[in-house]
Amino acid sequence: MTNSGNAGWVSLTALAVSGLVATGASAATDDEIVLCTIDDTSGFLAAMSTPKTWGYQLAVEEINAQGGVMVDGKKKTIKHVQYDGQSDVGRYSQLTQQCIFEDEADVVMAAYTGAEREAARSEAVRNETIFWHNNQGEGGIADKYSFFSGPTPEQQVLPALEWMINEFGPKMTFIGADYNFCRAIGAWTRTAAGLYGGDLVMEEYFPFDVNQWQQTIGDIQGISPDFQVHCLVGGDQVQFYPQAEAAGLKTPVWSNVTISDGYEHKIFPPPQLANMHVPPGYIEDVPGENSEKFVAKIRERHPDAPYVNEHAGFGYTAVWAMANAWEKAGTTETDAVIEALESGIEVEQAPGGSWVMDSSHHAAMPTYMFRVEEDHSLTLVKELGVNPPTFLKEIGVSVPDLESGDGHSYLPPDHPEWKQFFE
Repeated sequence: MTNSGNAGWVSLTALAVSGLVATGASAATDDEIVLCTIDDTSGFLAAMSTPKTWGYQLAVEEINAQGGVMVDGKKKTIKHVQYDGQSDVGRYSQLTQQCIFEDEADVVMAAYTGAEREAARSEAVRNETIFWHNNQGEGGIADKYSFFSGPTPEQQVLPALEWMINEFGPKMTFIGADYNFCRAIGAWTRTAAGLYGGDLVMEEYFPFDVNQWQQTIGDIQGISPDFQVHCLVGGDQVQFYPQAEAAGLKTPVWSNVTISDGYEHKIFPPPQLANMHVPPGYIEDVPGENSEKFVAKIRERHPDAPYVNEHAGFGYTAVWAMANAWEKAGTTETDAVIEALESGIEVEQAPGGSWVMDSSHHAAMPTYMFRVEEDHSLTLVKELGVNPPTFLKEIGVSVPDLESGDGHSYLPPDHPEWKQFFE
């Protein structure tokens, strides 16, 4: 792609959603387990979200092809009901209720943004239905019914920014979208600076529809940081990159959403993303047999797919995790399945490599550090290892002991040893 404007996102969105049709309610049979998924397969978030639905579809296809899941003494296939959230937060509560009450879902998997996630999750939790969010998250949600297949900031932000500080120097700036996830990433960035000797000299947040960045670019040039930290989300905000190149801003950049979510290196012309560093738990460039097989299967079914992003991988992994938990529990009864998930369910075919659900309801997984080259190819510069999710345990929260949620999403200031970084 050579278009550096929003048209590139529009064309990729149209390409991404081709062939996807929302399916509605029809009664499940006694031989079916119901998986209900809600994601943005249209609207401004579709390019990032649609590959997740591809991952769901592939996992369901594979599980059903092997006869389904053994529960209640017999094999049951998975019935996949899918809905389009249309990049509209307001639809998520209604559609989750539809999943639970009309489709009689055994599990709901939903949402791209944190606002969408909370709209869906609150309905699922209130109705004691297992809920999954299958992309990056803040890492601090503690709830009996909620599970997370993607990486947390302690797995991405901390090890990756330690590497950036050691590689480029301590002076750093942060810009991000003004919503809960990016504000959480800002807090984790401040924590990384405190832990590893960084100097965070700028931290600013912007509405999703900001697409003119000249003032901010000038501010960053005036600061002259050793590197930048970004959490820019959506087709408008990523207009930062062509404008930064035009202004001659070439400072190294780190982001855990750019490339991993929106595959901007495929949308913008080289070298607009050059010297960007990204720490995915999965993207199609991750090495290994699991990744190669997964990408081949996705492209066989979606030959025009612009990129197999992290959401495709973690959506696929979550469905397999549920299938393994149902089989281990021998039932779809909610409490038994939750206990099975908390026992350390592993997904051997996870595209990113080793993936094991932890009792905190987040998973242990590898983190990879890639650099975007001048031609927009990706180079793996460092494997950051398999990182377990320890944050909730470190602050004394035991998720298996919760009767439900405790109404709080924990963030770095809740860590007693990290409070000093926010004074």
